[in-house]
Amino acid sequence: MLMKVQMRVWCLCCLALWASGQTHANSKMTIDDLSEVTLPEQGVYEENLLTDDDVFTDELFVQDNIVVGQTKGLQLSIEHTLAVNPQRSYERTNHATDLRLVSEAPIGLLGYAELELKAIQYWQGDSLKVSDNAFSLLDIEHLALQYSLADISINLGRYVMSWGEVEGSGVIDVINPVPNLTSGLTDLKPQWLLSGSYYMPSAQMSWFVGLDPSVTEIPNVALAHGVEKEWGAKYGHTGLGTDWAVYAGRMVPNSAVLNLATSTAFATPYQWIGYSWNKAMQDDLVKFDVAYKRGLEHNHGYTGLASSNRLDTAVGLELNHGDQKWDASITVQHWLNYQSSYLTPSLTPVASNQTDVTMSLGLSDSFNNDQYNWALTHIDTAQGALRAITGEITWQPTDQWQSSLSFITIAAQSTKAYASLDGTQRLFLKTKFSY
Repeated sequence: MLMKVQMRVWCLCCLALWASGQTHANSKMTIDDLSEVTLPEQGVYEENLLTDDDVFTDELFVQDNIVVGQTKGLQLSIEHTLAVNPQRSYERTNHATDLRLVSEAPIGLLGYAELELKAIQYWQGDSLKVSDNAFSLLDIEHLALQYSLADISINLGRYVMSWGEVEGSGVIDVINPVPNLTSGLTDLKPQWLLSGSYYMPSAQMSWFVGLDPSVTEIPNVALAHGVEKEWGAKYGHTGLGTDWAVYAGRMVPNSAVLNLATSTAFATPYQWIGYSWNKAMQDDLVKFDVAYKRGLEHNHGYTGLASSNRLDTAVGLELNHGDQKWDASITVQHWLNYQSSYLTPSLTPVASNQTDVTMSLGLSDSFNNDQYNWALTHIDTAQGALRAITGEITWQPTDQWQSSLSFITIAAQSTKAYASLDGTQRLFLKTKFSY
């Protein structure tokens, strides 16, 4: 077993070294070579991992003057996480060490690659520890290959692609799953995607295909069928202080739906069209998302799953004053074909609401030249079915060292769908070193 793990580590590291090695080859390019390259017009890339700022920064091209492609060499980071449950005598719930190896480099004159490998060891007391293997998890966290020519860009790999304006609301931002509220994670889960964009002076057309969509499964419940591919398309327009976009696609739900009649789980694709809009007012931003989703599955009593349609809407507001930021949002999900027999799986299945409302209010600030940061978020649902408070304090004395202390506490009504989360408390301590 150890030999197999070592072989996997060597293979992944060789791949990272290959990407890093492209730096040396590209550093020999001349100014005449680069003068023949036509770069895409400035626009907003939707992929969080591959944005204009990430790919065509001053490190690669300074205005029209440059010159020689440069690459960030191998970067190594180690993060140790410890989480405890204050309600159970501070019993450990998470205990892991996360090792990351990152490299990025140009490939030829029109390509670019970014690779992030991860090796995670879950220690005794972590709920995810299942064996005594050398590494509990060894995988590719991010892999992005980009090819750009004139106004066209093609991307292939495992990365985050964020659509819509109100992040994490689940209205339009549905490509990458949102982490569990009690996991201590904050980043969206990368997906294996093939995507492309065509840039125009004040507009952009984009598309993607989800090659292997991730579906959060229900413990001890198998999916009744395999997960299908998903796809989507977008047309976005950029104006003076205002952006808007329209969307359409066929999506796979990020979480499986339990069929109460058969005790099996399903992840059946649904159709989806949407519209997003934002308006900048000096340093502040107003955001709006709306989506019509057709073919969502819902439990029709104990007779099985029924196909239904839903209208999702989210409104967000960002207020910025120096380093201080207020972030508020309201998300509404309204079932258009609602029936009184609809049930939502829970500890004990409960009657579904025709309309669900979720509200979020966050405040963050930094001081001492960003050496200290703190954030506080309150989440609430209509009629108080669930209330959650999260907070974090971060200390970053150097660019290489960062430590944080965060917490979450949840209260939920015993007669609602969130009953299993009632009384949840977590305290997280994280320390990260980067080289």
